[in-house]
Amino acid sequence: MEPMTKKEINGLSESFSREEYNSPEIFNREMQNIYGTNWCFAGISEELSKIGDRLVVDIGNESILILRNRENQLRAYYNVCQHRGSQLCDASGSGFGAAITCPYHAWSYSVDGALIATPLHEKDSIDRSTLGLKPVKVDEWQGAIFVSLDKNSQPLTTWLNDHYSRPLELEKFNLSTLKNARTTVDEVDANWKVLAENYSECLHCAVVHPELVDLVPVYKTGKTIEEDRADWGASLKPGATSLSLKKDENLPLLPAMDDLDEYSVFGAYVYPNMLIDISPTVAVLSRYVPRSPTHTTIYTYYLFPKEVVDNPEFDLEPTISFSDLVNQQDISVCVRVQRGVASRSFTNAFHTKMERYCKQFVRRYRAEIAE
Repeated sequence: MEPMTKKEINGLSESFSREEYNSPEIFNREMQNIYGTNWCFAGISEELSKIGDRLVVDIGNESILILRNRENQLRAYYNVCQHRGSQLCDASGSGFGAAITCPYHAWSYSVDGALIATPLHEKDSIDRSTLGLKPVKVDEWQGAIFVSLDKNSQPLTTWLNDHYSRPLELEKFNLSTLKNARTTVDEVDANWKVLAENYSECLHCAVVHPELVDLVPVYKTGKTIEEDRADWGASLKPGATSLSLKKDENLPLLPAMDDLDEYSVFGAYVYPNMLIDISPTVAVLSRYVPRSPTHTTIYTYYLFPKEVVDNPEFDLEPTISFSDLVNQQDISVCVRVQRGVASRSFTNAFHTKMERYCKQFVRRYRAEIAE
């Protein structure tokens, strides 16, 4: 496939073409223009709960090192030694000690990015002040860590407010007070946009998610929200109190959930790589990491009130298993879509009027990819 020009991209319909799902050239442009400019979900604050913890994440085509310094502040850097370009850290972990040391020549950096040691070199032979780690913008929202590779990006909350899914309205659930009970990792043979489109509509729900639509009746109609509700929620069926494989679930409710008139679920797609799903007893955060045009890694975090996670008398498995069941159902159909959109017979997707959130996703994507 020949890479499309900006003019050609601007002239496309409000749906994705075969090339946009499969082209390495377009994928690389996405990593630069989308993942390289937006705030991207990079993990949860709990992963950096202690001074000395580190988180290594892939944002676009870059490896990013996120640390918690001795003032309990987050710092993020390109994961690259300024000597000869070696990657500094291979994986997340804790207890890096007084410095971050390159495994190649043992150049060392403080947690605030300053070059502090250059073995076998006279101290005055190198201007260390010019060779510190290259910083990256990092911030926290509701217990989630976000990174932006764009030095001129908007403040995180301003950027979040510019989402049609209205994620800031979910702050009432105090997600930062919750504790992660489990993190799962799924390797999915599908383009990240296939996954995002799937999340943005519920026309498939009655076909793909029978267990889910049984508990959330509005999903049977293909709608993701009850349009007469100002809070963009969707009610559980009468008698249901949670999304769980166990009918008589007795887990405590999330903060603010008991203030609602009905047991409800809420969701938000935070462009480009975060999903937030809130039900009465659990908040589920998902993070997309695109690896190639046809492969995406999904990290999923299952958050409950701290007292629930710490109390062995509470059985979290039915709730986590229900969410994972829905995830696996979605993954299965997304893999099927990826196989189909690779066919020479496929030209471009078709979005109906009911898939308006898919269209909004495509419009934002197109505006950024063509820049």
